[in-house]
Amino acid sequence: MCGKLGVEALNRFETYLLNAHADAVRFVREVDHPACGMMYDTFHANIEEKSITDAVNAGGDKLFHIHISENDRSTPGKGGINWKENFDAIVASGYDGWLVIEAFGLALPELAAATRIWRRMFDEELLLAAEGLQFMKSEIEKRA
Repeated sequence: MCGKLGVEALNRFETYLLNAHADAVRFVREVDHPACGMMYDTFHANIEEKSITDAVNAGGDKLFHIHISENDRSTPGKGGINWKENFDAIVASGYDGWLVIEAFGLALPELAAATRIWRRMFDEELLLAAEGLQFMKSEIEKRA
């Protein structure tokens, strides 16, 4: 198998299809291909999910990838996401793949417009990356 496809549930303000992670994994299971899985995203889960734990667990063996994103798409750990529940669920699920920061800035005007970023969300990209990585490491280490 060359690669994997992680189907991402997007919130209702971005699309009408596959808004919840349970919907995404149901779709993945219907596709029924070993390279097709679910991607969990903290930003979209924060908007759509009643239970973060259930959203993470919905992926089961089909959880291929995770986006770590703050509620305002800025530096993880500096906003309103329920990080305790997210990291508790991620660790308890046994997921051992990549945790990737998904943050949006103003550097690419078309992407900024598409993601509705109208103001500066962080001071600089390298600082966001360093602080976000430190935050993720500390959250995982708390649960080790």
